[in-house]
Amino acid sequence: MTPSPTTRRPEVEGVRGVGELRLRWIGHRLRAEVAVVVDGDMTVRQSHAVAVAAEHALLHAVPRLTAALVHADPAPVPGETDPHHALAHHAPA
Repeated sequence: MTPSPTTRRPEVEGVRGVGELRLRWIGHRLRAEVAVVVDGDMTVRQSHAVAVAAEHALLHAVPRLTAALVHADPAPVPGETDPHHALAHHAPA
């Protein structure tokens, strides 16, 4: 059985979008890594609260999920360089 968190994505206040999502089986349990898009004007504390709420929602929505690492990305602003651009040369070819 493969869970599909994208079929029923829980709504979390402050999450504007979902980027990359990875699920991994570790034994009989799942771990998740997900990037969520938040308002770029939020404080670090506000962004962290949204990430915690997203993790909590995922733990309730995905069977056998025991942990989720949630990364908060600021919503893109027209003309602003992608903050991940500096990492692009590390991506597999």
